[in-house]
Amino acid sequence: MPSFLGVPVTCSVKCSMFLSANNHAAKPLLTSSQENKTNSILDDDKNKNHKKGKKITDYFPPRRTSNRKTQETIREEKQQLLVKLVLDETEDGLQAKRFPGKGRGVVATKRFQKNEFIVEYAGTLMMAAEARAKDAKYARDGFTGCYMYYFSHNNQQYCVDATEESGRMGRLINHSRNGNLITKVVEVKGSPRLIFVAKRDIDANEELNYDYGDRSRESLRHHPWLAY
Repeated sequence: MPSFLGVPVTCSVKCSMFLSANNHAAKPLLTSSQENKTNSILDDDKNKNHKKGKKITDYFPPRRTSNRKTQETIREEKQQLLVKLVLDETEDGLQAKRFPGKGRGVVATKRFQKNEFIVEYAGTLMMAAEARAKDAKYARDGFTGCYMYYFSHNNQQYCVDATEESGRMGRLINHSRNGNLITKVVEVKGSPRLIFVAKRDIDANEELNYDYGDRSRESLRHHPWLAY
C-alpha cells in the first residue's frame, strides 16, 4: 500500500481525492457528466435569482398616459373661447355695407369656416313679457325699426333688444331664408347671450345673413323681403 510521510493512503476511483503539494485537500475531480449536471444546476440557480430581481414592468410595460383630450374637455375649451370672444366684443373680418332695397348690411372681409364664431347679437337682455310691451311701442312708431330677437334658454323666454344704435355689427345683419349664419346661446357670467356662427363655409366679400323666422301676414305686409 502506498504511503505518504509514513501514513498509508488509499486511492479510490470514485472519490479521486489527492493532496496538493501544500498538504491541503483539493476539490474532487468530477466526471464530464457530473460536471455538466453541476453547470446545469448553477445555470438554473442564476436564472431563478435573475427572475427574483425582475419587476412586473419588465414583463408588462407601463401604460403611457395619453395626451388625447376627452370630448368633454374639448367642449369646455370651445365654450371658454366663445365666452372670451363675447366679452372682448370680437367683430373681426366684418364690414358694414349698404345694399339697394335693403339698406345696411354686413359682409365678410375674410373667409370663415363652418361653425366659426362670427359676432354677437348685442343689445339689451330682457324677459319676453317686457319685450312685447316695447315691441308694441316700436310698432306704433313708423320711424323706429324693430331689432327684437326672441329666444328660449333653460325653459325661460328672453329677448335681446338691439333697436338702439350701438355701432355693433350683429344688429345690421340682414334676413335670408337661406342664410349662411345660425344663432346660438352662450351663457356668460350667468346670463344668456346670442351669437352668430357660420352655418357653412363663408367666402370673403360674401354678405352675411340669417333667417329672421318671422312669417306673420302683418310682418310680410310691411316687410315683403321676409319671404325671401
